[in-house]
Order: sequence, then structure tokens, then C-alpha cells
Amino acid sequence: MKRTISMIAIAITITTGTFAQKINADKVPVTVKSAFAKEYTEATSVKWDKEKSDYEASFKMKGEDLSVLFSSEGKVIETEKGIAVTELPTSVQTALKGKKIKEAAIIIKNGKTYYEAEVGGKDHLFDAQGKAVDKL
Repeated sequence: MKRTISMIAIAITITTGTFAQKINADKVPVTVKSAFAKEYTEATSVKWDKEKSDYEASFKMKGEDLSVLFSSEGKVIETEKGIAVTELPTSVQTALKGKKIKEAAIIIKNGKTYYEAEVGGKDHLFDAQGKAVDKL
């Protein structure tokens, strides 16, 4: 029994280590903070996470929930904005018909637009045409 509990504890430690980790703003490189400050001058409630070698700023601006993923050089990799479920394209809503969508977002990565819908605690991703995608 002790061995099983130890194995579970090790698995949890390994798994949580692969996700984003919250960090203080003073740990974010100056290049990233400068790029953020230049582009998002009206941002409030900024929180930072580190994802591998990238940095994510989650914040509010003009009443909207936003997040931006930056490379360590300050280049924008991805932006995400929370949207109303009704703002999802009809094709995405049709694909999820009959399912309760809790939250929705629009994501822009590499110049392409994607949509995210949370259903049953799981995020589902779709391209701009409403076709499901595995990952960005």
C-alpha cells in the first residue's frame, strides 16, 4: 500500500511539473515585460505563468479576459480572448450540439484563428471553419 501511494505521489509530481507554473513579475525577462507593456498599456490584474521557456500573461483589458504567450525574446506566440458561447461560429456550435458549453475563447496562433470550447471540464479546439483539431 505504501508503495502504491508513493508511486501516485511521484506521478502527480511529474505530471504537474509539465504544466505552466505561476511566477512573480520580477522573474519575467525584461524583453517580455517590455513587449507586453508596449502592446497592452491598459492591462490590469496581470498574472504571469511560465510554460517551458515561454511566458504567459493573463489579464483583463477593457472588461475582457485575455492571455498572451510570449517567447523569452518577447515575441508573441499566441493570444487568447474569452468570448461568449454565442460568439462561437455556427459550425462549432453545431459540432457541440446538445452539449453544455461552459466557456469559450478565440485563439490566434501563427496568423490562424482557432476556437476553444470547454465541455465537461475538457477543452475542445476547432479551426476557423469549425473542424475539430487535436492541438495547436
